[in-house]
Amino acid sequence: TRGSVMYFCMVDMTLVSNPITLQPNGWMYNCSLLQFLDQFDLSVAESEKAQPTSKRVDKIIEFLTYRVYRYMNRGLFERDKLMFKLMVTMKIMVVSGKITASDVSTFLKVGSSLDPKTERACPQSRWMPQRVWMNVLQLSRTPFGPEGLHIFRELPDHIARSEQAWRQWYDDNEPENLGIPARIRGLWADATEVAD
Repeated sequence: TRGSVMYFCMVDMTLVSNPITLQPNGWMYNCSLLQFLDQFDLSVAESEKAQPTSKRVDKIIEFLTYRVYRYMNRGLFERDKLMFKLMVTMKIMVVSGKITASDVSTFLKVGSSLDPKTERACPQSRWMPQRVWMNVLQLSRTPFGPEGLHIFRELPDHIARSEQAWRQWYDDNEPENLGIPARIRGLWADATEVAD
């Protein structure tokens, strides 16, 4: 399955649009099945030999993934390289069952599908933009992972109860270095215990 994931990631790059002109420019990324098969054959020939067969297959998969990534990376515009990495990573994780297609959709769209006129008003509208609040609401409704965990179910209420801590976290230039506000840490702990 990894070979098909890598091949279709290569092919999907033809759907890329120029961010300035919004015109399709993916024709520059056209790849043929023959190009992919060349990379596949080289991966089988050049990957580390190992016994038993299952270990050898793992080595080929690892080598093929890296080889196709490097092959595509050489021909991509700088602005599209990160997108290709994200596509490959997410498709591998979906195929392996670590995340679901719904998780990917949520990551890409979050609250953009919600209508602010019909949703609960943002209690922190002085400092939190409406689009961020819509994202919070959507996260609180979305089940994550194959287990369907509602990790963020209480997030809107946590933000309402601990406004000062959340505002400090939100306004900081590097919130990842602050850690998440204390009242929601339990949610994260529960989620990571299941993931491990």
